[in-house]
Amino acid sequence: MQRELIDKYFRNECSDEERRQVLEYFRNNPGEWDKYATEEDWDKFDINDQLAPDLTERLFDNVSRQTFRKRSKIVFYRIAAAACIVLLAGAIWMYFSGRPTYVAKRSVTNDQSKQLTERSNISDTLMQILLDDGSVVLLSPKSSIRYKEPFMAAPDRDVYLAGKALFEVSKDKSRPFIVHADRLATTVLGTSFTVESFEESTAIKVTLHKGKIQVAAVNNIRKKWNGREILKPGDEFIYDKITMLASVTRYVPAEKLVKAGLADNKGRSVNRPDYYTFDMSPLSEVFDQLSVYYQVDIYYFPTDIQNKYFTGRMRKTDALETILSDIAVLNQLKIEKKDEHYVIGKKD
Repeated sequence: MQRELIDKYFRNECSDEERRQVLEYFRNNPGEWDKYATEEDWDKFDINDQLAPDLTERLFDNVSRQTFRKRSKIVFYRIAAAACIVLLAGAIWMYFSGRPTYVAKRSVTNDQSKQLTERSNISDTLMQILLDDGSVVLLSPKSSIRYKEPFMAAPDRDVYLAGKALFEVSKDKSRPFIVHADRLATTVLGTSFTVESFEESTAIKVTLHKGKIQVAAVNNIRKKWNGREILKPGDEFIYDKITMLASVTRYVPAEKLVKAGLADNKGRSVNRPDYYTFDMSPLSEVFDQLSVYYQVDIYYFPTDIQNKYFTGRMRKTDALETILSDIAVLNQLKIEKKDEHYVIGKKD
């Protein structure tokens, strides 16, 4: 058992796992415990409980007296090492400050024995990163990602984002691509989307460009919103870190005008009956028929006439503009004549 870990224990700086290791060590090595504790202390010792505060303080004093000199040397060495690191960092900064701003740094960190490669963009332009599964990441300035290498070997394609990045993900149904950003996890199989999650920002944003993705809350975070959302192209998901609530802005494409009747009504010979009748006919069919009968172009927005019908009996001599005006009044529509055609729209 390392003396530093014992020191940490009596300073109450151990994690739960480290505390368990120290207590197990003392249980299995009672001779070591005797260096710090009296017989009365030993009787109070229970591996499943924390030591009483007064006992912990007394034992820590004993440990401190035995290790003071050794720790002093360690502190001295640490201070010296820190000074060297500061000087080295300054030299690196001076070196790179004179170089072009497009720079990426790469480092490897240990996370419970899992190696994560970090790619950071400290430039002022977008940085392209190609992952070995064929996925492409466009990393924004002041942003970074971390992931396991080799990337193809992991069962899931997990990427940890700090900042903002656009992801073009290669399809792989057997291995989901998951972007972890603060309190959210965005899962895809293959698509294009952008995640924005800066630490200083109060919101996390996910925007889908194509395909389909799922955005879910991280389970171990206490929050008001603990659900999941499926996004479609153009949708934007926003999670507010202050209110701990989520919202989705759905993309609604701009509707286009639809031309009634045939592609080219003009120049055709049309025999109109003396009378013609519409009986609860959908307005789309009514406009189609009128466009053919009168050989005039009629345009409309589909959602404006959706679930709207017309019943009426027309004469051959009735003017088209009169008929359209009657239809508009009954269905709260407006008629606008432009040159040689009509445009039907919803009344303001």
